[in-house]
Amino acid sequence: MQNQTEMTAIANIVEDLYPEIVAFREELHRFPELSWQEHETIGRIERKLREHGITAMRKPLDTSLVVDLEFQPGAPFIMLRADVDALPIQDEIDQPYRSQNAGVCHACGHDGHTAMVLGTLLAIHKSGVKLPHNLRFVFQPAEEPSDSGAPKMIEKNVLDGVKLALGMHLEPRLPLGTFGLASGWVNMRSDRVDIKLSGAGGHSARPNETADLLWIASRIIQDGYSMIYRGMDLRDSPVILTFTEIHSGQGYNIIPRELNMTGTLRFANPEKQEKFLARFRPYLDSLAAENRCEIELRVKNGAPAIYNDPELTGQLIRNVENHFWLAAEMNTEFRTPGGDDFSYYLNHVPGSMVRVGVRTERTTASLHEGTFDIPAESLKNGMAFFVCQLIHLSVGN
Repeated sequence: MQNQTEMTAIANIVEDLYPEIVAFREELHRFPELSWQEHETIGRIERKLREHGITAMRKPLDTSLVVDLEFQPGAPFIMLRADVDALPIQDEIDQPYRSQNAGVCHACGHDGHTAMVLGTLLAIHKSGVKLPHNLRFVFQPAEEPSDSGAPKMIEKNVLDGVKLALGMHLEPRLPLGTFGLASGWVNMRSDRVDIKLSGAGGHSARPNETADLLWIASRIIQDGYSMIYRGMDLRDSPVILTFTEIHSGQGYNIIPRELNMTGTLRFANPEKQEKFLARFRPYLDSLAAENRCEIELRVKNGAPAIYNDPELTGQLIRNVENHFWLAAEMNTEFRTPGGDDFSYYLNHVPGSMVRVGVRTERTTASLHEGTFDIPAESLKNGMAFFVCQLIHLSVGN
């Protein structure tokens, strides 16, 4: 552990950087970019690093950036990851930093993640501290889509030499100043579900002569939900099926010949997915035969559920309890049904995902809502948390 004088000096650096990091996050929020299109976002990060004298960086992928702070050649790395992509959602916040890119906004807080990791990197760099472990800061593209960025970053050897990995997510269900940090499974795998229906269309006056695909789709939604919520024991490991898109039709009085519906199937325990699909597939076959149509089901596996390493997570919690200037409330039972491709890294190295509370009276919107916003103070909280953790983990490991 660094002595109290050194840690106080680092705390002052975090405080000094705070206004700059807030402004940087607001800049990212004004100019969000969709997955695999984050060229300007990465350029902004790169320019900010160069302003602070950091020039050693690399791009494993076109819209990624990796920065190593190497203190001991040959020593292992502790990695901190940020995701940088935005969502195809219209920004509805009433703030000067509202998105300038129509139909795109940072409704999942990745602008905050990026700013926090950048601030953490700059604070440690400016402190001049020398650590026994090296640090790796990863700015990853495309966390949101099913074809996500983490596996491709791993293919580009971003985990070479990495001993531990940390990630974060802003969390509107936790109050500002609280961190969610549980051991074991802390979220769910999110699989993409696509169903294509096709059959005889026709006049809306004679649905009996057609395969009424919209009506059939409504049955799939209701019966699919019932199979889970009334047909499975969810006490030990929940399963969530949600349909979010239906595309069909070309006229108000025409029963369509084709319908496509899309959604997600979320779970932590893969056995629950297998059990559900073992019932759902035969059900769809029976429904197709009953209604003289074809139903095609495609399930694309998403990112695995995140498993927070119990030993590392316990150490992170103790670091907070023992740190004299890190004032933080810890929620050690917090879990979420959301998915995150940070889990791919944890298939290779131990790690933990930390949830950073952002809820205030002003910031109450959920993730993936156009009104989602964060209080600026959450950035300082996150910077302080991860600066402390990286230093303590380096010295203590």
